[in-house]
Amino acid sequence: MLWVKLLIKMNIKYMLGREMKTLDCRGLECPLPVVKTKEALKEENVVSTIVDNEIAVENLTKFAKVKNYSVSSKQEGKDYIVEISKGDEEANFEVEYTYADCSCAKPKMVVVCASNVMGSNPELGALLMKSFIFSLTKQDVLPDEMIFYNEGVKITTTKNETLEDLKYLESNGVEIVSCGTCLDFFHLKEELQVGSVTNMYDIVERMEKADKIIKP
Repeated sequence: MLWVKLLIKMNIKYMLGREMKTLDCRGLECPLPVVKTKEALKEENVVSTIVDNEIAVENLTKFAKVKNYSVSSKQEGKDYIVEISKGDEEANFEVEYTYADCSCAKPKMVVVCASNVMGSNPELGALLMKSFIFSLTKQDVLPDEMIFYNEGVKITTTKNETLEDLKYLESNGVEIVSCGTCLDFFHLKEELQVGSVTNMYDIVERMEKADKIIKP
């Protein structure tokens, strides 16, 4: 029984001595607190994230619940501390999907952008679209294709931070295409920065073959 007690004591000592990683995400725009916490949890079992608004707390809590992680939060002054724990058994667990070349193959996911903003407010919509495309780069499963048409082609022809995110997606196997007619209409064909030019017939075919279409 002595060795059992010793083992228990050693295990408790290990658990108590385990350091918790703390992230200071105050002042960061959505979805950066979630993204940084997700990245930290790849290396740590427990992460404490400091944020300065309730929306960030809600987003972190939702993220934890979706992943089936333990989560708790508390307010300290004007700041909030969200602690997320994976649990010991989940620490090094990863799922690798293998898809056969048959009817049960990996579902085809296509992102369609018909505008350079999300919603009706131009200023807010531009921020939301930037956040949306950035968030795509942090997903475990990336889309297969991204289609830009109408004013959506302004995203693939503008040099900004979003362009770097699109180039990252393209370098990781995401096919990016922009409507040629739309590029001509806005006189942007020579300004294309990422992906290739396509036509409406091809766009229709791509959307028909998609198992899932995401339209921000």
